Amino acid sequence: MSARLNAYGNDDVKKKDYEELVEMTKKRKRCKELVMVLAAIVIGAGCFFAGGAVASSRYKAEQEMNVMLNRSELDGLDKITGTIYVAGHKCPDSDTVGSSIAYAYLLCELGYDAQPVVLGQINNESKYILNAAGLETLMVLQDTAGCNMVLVDHSEYTQSAEDIQDANIVSIIDHHADGTITTAGQLIYDARPLGSTATIIWIRYRNYGVTPDQQTAMVMMGSILSDTKNLQSENTTYADREALKALSDLAGIKDVDAFYQDMYEASLSYEGMTDKEIFFSDYKEYESGGIKYSIGNINAYDEESAKDLAERMLDVFPSALASTGMDMAFAQINVLHDDVSFTCLIPSNDIADEVLEDAFHDTAVHEGIWYKLEPYASRKKVVVPAIANVIESHSSFKD
Repeated sequence: MSARLNAYGNDDVKKKDYEELVEMTKKRKRCKELVMVLAAIVIGAGCFFAGGAVASSRYKAEQEMNVMLNRSELDGLDKITGTIYVAGHKCPDSDTVGSSIAYAYLLCELGYDAQPVVLGQINNESKYILNAAGLETLMVLQDTAGCNMVLVDHSEYTQSAEDIQDANIVSIIDHHADGTITTAGQLIYDARPLGSTATIIWIRYRNYGVTPDQQTAMVMMGSILSDTKNLQSENTTYADREALKALSDLAGIKDVDAFYQDMYEASLSYEGMTDKEIFFSDYKEYESGGIKYSIGNINAYDEESAKDLAERMLDVFPSALASTGMDMAFAQINVLHDDVSFTCLIPSNDIADEVLEDAFHDTAVHEGIWYKLEPYASRKKVVVPAIANVIESHSSFKD
Protein backbone atom coordinates (compact mmCIF):
# COMPACT_ATOMS: atom_id res chain seq x y z
CA MET A 1 0.00 0.00 0.00
CA SER A 2 2.72 2.42 0.98
CA ALA A 3 4.67 1.47 -2.12
CA ARG A 4 1.73 2.43 -4.28
CA LEU A 5 1.45 5.76 -2.50
CA ASN A 6 5.13 6.38 -3.04
CA ALA A 7 4.71 5.52 -6.69
CA TYR A 8 1.84 7.90 -7.03
CA GLY A 9 3.92 10.50 -5.18
CA ASN A 10 6.82 9.98 -7.55
CA ASP A 11 4.47 10.42 -10.50
CA ASP A 12 3.22 13.67 -9.05
CA VAL A 13 6.78 14.87 -8.57
CA LYS A 14 7.69 13.95 -12.12
CA LYS A 15 4.60 15.70 -13.43
CA LYS A 16 5.39 18.79 -11.41
CA ASP A 17 9.00 18.76 -12.62
CA TYR A 18 7.80 18.39 -16.18
CA GLU A 19 5.39 21.31 -15.86
CA GLU A 20 8.13 23.44 -14.33
CA LEU A 21 10.43 22.50 -17.18
CA VAL A 22 7.77 23.42 -19.77
CA GLU A 23 7.12 26.75 -18.05
CA MET A 24 10.84 27.47 -17.87
CA THR A 25 11.17 26.68 -21.56
CA LYS A 26 8.31 29.06 -22.36
CA LYS A 27 9.92 31.79 -20.26
CA ARG A 28 13.21 31.31 -22.04
CA LYS A 29 11.43 31.50 -25.38
CA ARG A 30 9.63 34.68 -24.34
CA CYS A 31 12.88 36.18 -23.09
CA LYS A 32 14.55 35.29 -26.35
CA GLU A 33 11.70 36.85 -28.31
CA LEU A 34 11.85 39.94 -26.09
CA VAL A 35 15.59 40.21 -26.63
CA MET A 36 15.06 39.91 -30.38
CA VAL A 37 12.35 42.58 -30.31
CA LEU A 38 14.53 44.90 -28.25
CA ALA A 39 17.44 44.28 -30.58
CA ALA A 40 15.22 45.06 -33.55
CA ILE A 41 14.06 48.26 -31.88
CA VAL A 42 17.62 49.30 -31.11
CA ILE A 43 18.72 48.52 -34.65
CA GLY A 44 15.67 50.30 -36.07
CA ALA A 45 16.22 53.32 -33.85
CA GLY A 46 19.86 53.38 -34.86
CA CYS A 47 18.88 53.28 -38.51
CA PHE A 48 16.23 55.93 -37.92
CA PHE A 49 18.60 58.32 -36.19
CA ALA A 50 21.36 57.55 -38.63
CA GLY A 51 18.93 58.16 -41.49
CA GLY A 52 17.69 61.31 -39.76
CA ALA A 53 21.24 62.51 -39.33
CA VAL A 54 21.91 61.85 -43.01
CA ALA A 55 18.68 63.64 -43.99
CA SER A 56 19.52 66.53 -41.66
CA SER A 57 23.01 66.74 -43.10
CA ARG A 58 21.63 66.75 -46.64
CA TYR A 59 19.04 69.39 -45.71
CA LYS A 60 21.73 71.58 -44.15
CA ALA A 61 23.92 71.14 -47.21
CA GLU A 62 20.95 72.05 -49.43
CA GLN A 63 20.29 75.17 -47.36
CA GLU A 64 23.91 76.21 -47.61
CA MET A 65 23.82 75.64 -51.36
CA ASN A 66 20.67 77.79 -51.68
CA VAL A 67 22.32 80.60 -49.72
CA MET A 68 25.40 80.40 -51.94
CA LEU A 69 23.26 80.40 -55.09
CA ASN A 70 21.29 83.43 -53.91
CA ARG A 71 24.41 85.31 -52.85
CA SER A 72 26.02 84.64 -56.23
CA GLU A 73 23.76 87.29 -57.76
CA LEU A 74 25.75 89.85 -55.79
CA ASP A 75 28.99 88.95 -57.54
CA GLY A 76 28.61 91.85 -59.92
CA LEU A 77 28.60 94.30 -57.02
CA ASP A 78 32.21 93.42 -56.25
CA LYS A 79 33.25 95.73 -59.08
CA ILE A 80 31.56 98.72 -57.42
CA THR A 81 33.73 101.21 -55.59
CA GLY A 82 32.41 103.69 -53.10
CA THR A 83 29.27 103.82 -51.01
CA ILE A 84 26.02 102.24 -52.18
CA TYR A 85 23.10 104.51 -51.28
CA VAL A 86 19.71 102.88 -50.69
CA ALA A 87 16.73 105.17 -51.29
CA GLY A 88 13.00 104.98 -51.79
CA HIS A 89 10.73 107.38 -53.65
CA LYS A 90 10.31 111.11 -53.19
CA CYS A 91 7.90 112.10 -50.39
CA PRO A 92 8.96 108.98 -48.48
CA ASP A 93 6.41 106.86 -46.63
CA SER A 94 7.14 104.28 -43.94
CA ASP A 95 7.71 101.41 -46.37
CA THR A 96 10.27 103.48 -48.27
CA VAL A 97 12.08 104.49 -45.06
CA GLY A 98 12.05 101.04 -43.46
CA SER A 99 13.03 99.27 -46.67
CA SER A 100 15.96 101.64 -47.22
CA ILE A 101 17.27 100.95 -43.74
CA ALA A 102 16.71 97.21 -44.04
CA TYR A 103 18.40 96.75 -47.40
CA ALA A 104 21.37 98.92 -46.46
CA TYR A 105 21.84 96.85 -43.29
CA LEU A 106 21.67 93.64 -45.35
CA LEU A 107 24.34 94.90 -47.76
CA CYS A 108 26.55 95.92 -44.85
CA GLU A 109 26.19 92.46 -43.32
CA LEU A 110 27.31 91.03 -46.65
CA GLY A 111 30.44 93.18 -46.63
CA TYR A 112 29.42 96.18 -48.74
CA ASP A 113 29.63 99.87 -47.86
CA ALA A 114 25.95 100.83 -47.88
CA GLN A 115 24.00 103.74 -46.43
CA PRO A 116 20.23 104.29 -46.21
CA VAL A 117 19.03 107.74 -47.32
CA VAL A 118 15.78 109.50 -48.21
CA LEU A 119 14.93 111.83 -51.07
CA GLY A 120 12.72 114.13 -49.01
CA GLN A 121 11.37 114.84 -45.54
CA ILE A 122 9.73 111.89 -43.78
CA ASN A 123 6.20 111.94 -42.36
CA ASN A 124 5.10 111.69 -38.73
CA GLU A 125 4.31 107.99 -38.91
CA SER A 126 7.85 107.23 -40.08
CA LYS A 127 9.24 109.49 -37.36
CA TYR A 128 7.33 107.48 -34.75
CA ILE A 129 8.71 104.17 -36.07
CA LEU A 130 12.30 105.43 -36.12
CA ASN A 131 11.93 106.83 -32.62
CA ALA A 132 10.49 103.54 -31.34
CA ALA A 133 13.43 101.69 -32.89
CA GLY A 134 15.94 104.14 -31.44
CA LEU A 135 17.18 105.25 -34.87
CA GLU A 136 18.04 108.70 -36.16
CA THR A 137 16.26 110.36 -39.09
CA LEU A 138 17.96 109.46 -42.36
CA MET A 139 20.10 111.87 -44.34
CA VAL A 140 18.39 113.54 -47.30
CA LEU A 141 20.40 112.82 -50.45
CA GLN A 142 20.26 115.98 -52.54
CA ASP A 143 22.29 114.85 -55.56
CA THR A 144 22.31 111.29 -56.91
CA ALA A 145 24.34 111.92 -60.08
CA GLY A 146 27.33 109.57 -60.18
CA CYS A 147 26.19 107.73 -57.03
CA ASN A 148 25.79 103.97 -56.68
CA MET A 149 22.08 103.55 -56.00
CA VAL A 150 19.72 100.81 -54.86
CA LEU A 151 16.13 101.91 -55.40
CA VAL A 152 13.44 100.49 -53.13
CA ASP A 153 9.66 100.82 -53.26
CA HIS A 154 9.62 102.47 -56.70
CA SER A 155 10.85 102.14 -60.27
CA GLU A 156 9.42 105.27 -61.90
CA TYR A 157 11.52 108.25 -62.98
CA THR A 158 8.74 110.61 -61.85
CA GLN A 159 8.93 109.20 -58.30
CA SER A 160 12.71 109.24 -57.97
CA ALA A 161 15.44 111.86 -57.70
CA GLU A 162 15.56 114.47 -60.45
CA ASP A 163 19.02 113.35 -61.60
CA ILE A 164 18.53 109.60 -61.10
CA GLN A 165 19.27 109.03 -64.82
CA ASP A 166 22.86 110.03 -64.09
CA ALA A 167 23.24 107.58 -61.20
CA ASN A 168 24.67 104.05 -61.27
CA ILE A 169 21.62 101.96 -60.40
CA VAL A 170 22.71 98.53 -59.18
CA SER A 171 19.43 97.17 -57.81
CA ILE A 172 15.69 97.81 -57.76
CA ILE A 173 13.53 96.18 -55.08
CA ASP A 174 9.85 97.00 -55.51
CA HIS A 175 6.27 95.79 -55.11
CA HIS A 176 4.63 97.99 -57.73
CA ALA A 177 4.08 97.62 -61.45
CA ASP A 178 7.10 97.66 -63.76
CA GLY A 179 8.25 101.28 -64.00
CA THR A 180 10.06 103.49 -66.48
CA ILE A 181 13.56 103.40 -64.95
CA THR A 182 16.05 101.55 -67.13
CA THR A 183 19.77 100.85 -66.84
CA ALA A 184 22.57 100.32 -69.34
CA GLY A 185 24.19 97.54 -67.32
CA GLN A 186 23.03 94.48 -65.44
CA LEU A 187 21.25 94.92 -62.14
CA ILE A 188 19.40 92.98 -59.47
CA TYR A 189 15.70 93.53 -60.09
CA ASP A 190 13.29 92.00 -57.59
CA ALA A 191 9.65 93.01 -58.01
CA ARG A 192 6.92 90.95 -56.37
CA PRO A 193 3.18 91.54 -55.88
CA LEU A 194 3.37 91.63 -52.09
CA GLY A 195 1.89 94.08 -49.61
CA SER A 196 5.17 95.76 -48.72
CA THR A 197 8.66 96.15 -50.15
CA ALA A 198 9.95 95.32 -46.67
CA THR A 199 8.42 91.85 -47.05
CA ILE A 200 10.47 91.28 -50.20
CA ILE A 201 13.58 92.37 -48.33
CA TRP A 202 12.73 89.99 -45.45
CA ILE A 203 12.61 87.16 -47.99
CA ARG A 204 15.99 88.26 -49.32
CA TYR A 205 17.41 88.17 -45.79
CA ARG A 206 16.28 84.55 -45.59
CA ASN A 207 17.70 83.78 -49.03
CA TYR A 208 21.06 85.25 -48.03
CA GLY A 209 21.13 83.52 -44.64
CA VAL A 210 21.17 86.81 -42.70
CA THR A 211 19.04 87.85 -39.69
CA PRO A 212 18.19 91.54 -39.10
CA ASP A 213 19.01 93.04 -35.72
CA GLN A 214 16.29 94.27 -33.36
CA GLN A 215 16.22 97.86 -34.62
CA THR A 216 16.12 96.86 -38.27
CA ALA A 217 13.43 94.26 -37.57
CA MET A 218 11.30 96.95 -35.91
CA VAL A 219 11.44 99.38 -38.84
CA MET A 220 10.70 96.52 -41.26
CA MET A 221 7.73 95.57 -39.10
CA GLY A 222 6.54 99.19 -39.21
CA SER A 223 6.85 99.19 -43.01
CA ILE A 224 4.64 96.14 -43.37
CA LEU A 225 2.07 97.42 -40.87
CA SER A 226 1.90 100.76 -42.68
CA ASP A 227 1.57 99.47 -46.24
CA THR A 228 -0.90 96.68 -45.38
CA LYS A 229 -2.86 98.75 -42.85
CA ASN A 230 -2.15 96.20 -40.12
CA LEU A 231 -2.79 93.34 -42.59
CA GLN A 232 -6.30 94.68 -43.33
CA SER A 233 -5.61 95.92 -46.86
CA GLU A 234 -6.56 93.76 -49.82
CA ASN A 235 -2.94 93.79 -50.98
CA THR A 236 -1.91 91.71 -47.92
CA THR A 237 -0.40 88.30 -48.72
CA TYR A 238 0.67 85.18 -46.82
CA ALA A 239 4.27 86.38 -47.08
CA ASP A 240 3.37 89.68 -45.38
CA ARG A 241 1.73 87.86 -42.48
CA GLU A 242 4.67 85.50 -42.00
CA ALA A 243 7.17 88.34 -42.27
CA LEU A 244 5.29 90.37 -39.67
CA LYS A 245 5.24 87.44 -37.23
CA ALA A 246 8.96 86.78 -37.62
CA LEU A 247 9.97 90.45 -37.46
CA SER A 248 7.81 91.26 -34.43
CA ASP A 249 9.52 88.41 -32.56
CA LEU A 250 12.95 89.75 -33.52
CA ALA A 251 11.88 93.28 -32.58
CA GLY A 252 10.54 92.13 -29.20
CA ILE A 253 7.08 93.59 -29.87
CA LYS A 254 4.44 91.43 -28.16
CA ASP A 255 1.38 93.59 -28.90
CA VAL A 256 1.58 94.34 -32.62
CA ASP A 257 -1.93 95.83 -32.70
CA ALA A 258 -0.98 98.38 -30.04
CA PHE A 259 2.18 99.27 -31.96
CA TYR A 260 0.12 99.81 -35.12
CA GLN A 261 -2.41 101.93 -33.22
CA ASP A 262 0.39 104.22 -32.06
CA MET A 263 1.65 104.38 -35.66
CA TYR A 264 -1.81 105.20 -36.93
CA GLU A 265 -2.30 107.98 -34.38
CA ALA A 266 1.05 109.44 -35.42
CA SER A 267 -0.05 109.31 -39.07
CA LEU A 268 -3.15 111.35 -38.20
CA SER A 269 -1.06 114.13 -36.74
CA TYR A 270 -0.31 116.94 -39.16
CA GLU A 271 0.65 119.39 -36.44
CA GLY A 272 2.96 122.13 -37.64
CA MET A 273 2.43 121.23 -41.31
CA THR A 274 0.93 123.42 -44.00
CA ASP A 275 -1.86 122.03 -46.16
CA LYS A 276 0.56 121.74 -49.06
CA GLU A 277 2.98 119.76 -46.90
CA ILE A 278 0.12 117.46 -45.89
CA PHE A 279 -0.71 116.80 -49.54
CA PHE A 280 2.92 116.00 -50.33
CA SER A 281 3.54 113.94 -47.17
CA ASP A 282 2.71 110.68 -48.99
CA TYR A 283 2.67 111.77 -52.61
CA LYS A 284 3.39 109.92 -55.86
CA GLU A 285 3.47 110.92 -59.51
CA TYR A 286 2.41 108.76 -62.46
CA GLU A 287 2.14 108.94 -66.23
CA SER A 288 -0.34 107.07 -68.41
CA GLY A 289 -1.10 107.63 -72.07
CA GLY A 290 0.94 110.82 -72.12
CA ILE A 291 -1.00 112.29 -69.17
CA LYS A 292 0.85 113.13 -65.97
CA TYR A 293 -1.08 112.89 -62.72
CA SER A 294 -0.36 112.62 -59.00
CA ILE A 295 -2.02 111.22 -55.90
CA GLY A 296 -1.48 112.50 -52.39
CA ASN A 297 -2.36 109.92 -49.73
CA ILE A 298 -3.77 111.35 -46.48
CA ASN A 299 -5.11 109.68 -43.34
CA ALA A 300 -8.11 110.90 -41.36
CA TYR A 301 -9.86 109.57 -38.26
CA ASP A 302 -13.50 110.04 -39.25
CA GLU A 303 -15.73 111.50 -41.96
CA GLU A 304 -15.83 114.94 -40.36
CA SER A 305 -12.03 115.30 -40.32
CA ALA A 306 -11.90 113.79 -43.83
CA LYS A 307 -14.27 116.47 -45.13
CA ASP A 308 -12.21 119.22 -43.52
CA LEU A 309 -9.03 117.89 -45.16
CA ALA A 310 -10.80 117.51 -48.51
CA GLU A 311 -11.90 121.16 -48.51
CA ARG A 312 -8.36 122.26 -47.70
CA MET A 313 -6.88 120.13 -50.48
CA LEU A 314 -9.01 121.98 -53.04
CA ASP A 315 -7.04 125.11 -52.17
CA VAL A 316 -3.74 123.22 -52.53
CA PHE A 317 -4.36 121.82 -56.01
CA PRO A 318 -3.63 124.96 -58.10
CA SER A 319 -0.19 125.55 -56.62
CA ALA A 320 0.58 121.80 -56.54
CA LEU A 321 -0.18 121.45 -60.26
CA ALA A 322 1.82 124.57 -61.10
CA SER A 323 4.90 123.47 -59.13
CA THR A 324 4.95 119.87 -60.37
CA GLY A 325 3.79 120.22 -63.98
CA MET A 326 1.12 117.55 -63.51
CA ASP A 327 -1.96 117.60 -65.76
CA MET A 328 -4.22 116.56 -62.91
CA ALA A 329 -4.02 115.58 -59.26
CA PHE A 330 -6.06 113.64 -56.74
CA ALA A 331 -6.19 113.69 -52.97
CA GLN A 332 -6.88 110.25 -51.49
CA ILE A 333 -8.18 110.46 -47.94
CA ASN A 334 -8.37 107.17 -46.05
CA VAL A 335 -10.22 106.30 -42.87
CA LEU A 336 -9.33 102.82 -41.63
CA HIS A 337 -9.56 101.76 -38.01
CA ASP A 338 -11.70 99.42 -35.91
CA ASP A 339 -14.82 98.74 -38.01
CA VAL A 340 -14.55 101.97 -40.07
CA SER A 341 -13.11 101.58 -43.56
CA PHE A 342 -13.51 103.93 -46.52
CA THR A 343 -11.55 106.01 -49.03
CA CYS A 344 -12.48 109.38 -50.49
CA LEU A 345 -11.00 110.64 -53.78
CA ILE A 346 -10.97 114.37 -54.48
CA PRO A 347 -10.22 115.54 -58.07
CA SER A 348 -8.17 118.66 -58.79
CA ASN A 349 -10.20 119.88 -61.78
CA ASP A 350 -13.03 119.02 -64.17
CA ILE A 351 -10.89 116.62 -66.23
CA ALA A 352 -9.81 114.76 -63.10
CA ASP A 353 -13.45 114.62 -62.06
CA GLU A 354 -14.36 112.99 -65.39
CA VAL A 355 -11.62 110.43 -64.87
CA LEU A 356 -12.96 109.47 -61.45
CA GLU A 357 -16.51 109.31 -62.75
CA ASP A 358 -15.49 106.89 -65.50
CA ALA A 359 -13.19 104.88 -63.25
CA PHE A 360 -15.48 104.41 -60.27
CA HIS A 361 -19.05 105.00 -61.44
CA ASP A 362 -20.00 101.45 -60.45
CA THR A 363 -18.14 101.26 -57.15
CA ALA A 364 -18.03 104.78 -55.65
CA VAL A 365 -20.68 107.17 -54.41
CA HIS A 366 -20.29 110.74 -55.65
CA GLU A 367 -20.89 112.99 -52.67
CA GLY A 368 -20.23 116.67 -53.30
CA ILE A 369 -16.51 117.19 -53.82
CA TRP A 370 -15.45 113.56 -53.46
CA TYR A 371 -16.00 110.02 -54.63
CA LYS A 372 -16.39 107.67 -51.68
CA LEU A 373 -15.28 104.04 -51.87
CA GLU A 374 -16.15 101.48 -49.24
CA PRO A 375 -14.21 99.67 -47.88
CA TYR A 376 -10.74 101.26 -47.97
CA ALA A 377 -9.14 101.17 -51.43
CA SER A 378 -5.40 100.68 -51.89
CA ARG A 379 -3.74 103.39 -54.00
CA LYS A 380 -1.42 100.83 -55.59
CA LYS A 381 -3.91 98.00 -56.02
CA VAL A 382 -7.17 99.82 -56.81
CA VAL A 383 -6.91 103.55 -57.45
CA VAL A 384 -3.91 103.80 -59.78
CA PRO A 385 -4.91 100.88 -62.07
CA ALA A 386 -8.45 102.25 -62.43
CA ILE A 387 -7.29 105.78 -63.25
CA ALA A 388 -4.59 104.55 -65.64
CA ASN A 389 -7.08 102.34 -67.47
CA VAL A 390 -9.48 105.25 -68.04
CA ILE A 391 -6.76 107.64 -69.22
CA GLU A 392 -5.22 105.12 -71.62
CA SER A 393 -8.58 104.17 -73.12
CA HIS A 394 -9.96 107.70 -73.64
CA SER A 395 -8.18 109.90 -76.18
CA SER A 396 -10.17 112.95 -75.04
CA PHE A 397 -8.05 113.24 -71.91
CA LYS A 398 -4.94 113.67 -74.06
CA ASP A 399 -6.24 116.73 -75.89
